[in-house]
Amino acid sequence: MPKIYVIDVPEFSGLVRCAREQGEVRVTRVQRGYFIISSARDLVFHRRACGFKPAVWYTCLSGGIEGRIAEYGRDVLRVEDDAPDRSHAFLRQ
Repeated sequence: MPKIYVIDVPEFSGLVRCAREQGEVRVTRVQRGYFIISSARDLVFHRRACGFKPAVWYTCLSGGIEGRIAEYGRDVLRVEDDAPDRSHAFLRQ
């Protein structure tokens, strides 16, 4: 399950807002000034929908992540689960 840890500051509130607008994404507020954004699927965000200028966009992961950054360009961020694919585990036995 991919997770993004978002520092609770006004600059990153657009990411939290966009996450809350996605039906399959969970936003949890934790103590110590963080939100956790998580989903059973890939986390995908678009810079302009979050209302971010490039400088804020490229620092929005500064709180940390769990998962693998699959795409992080000028306009799209995609974090996917980094768990190994076990669908063909029987072939490795």
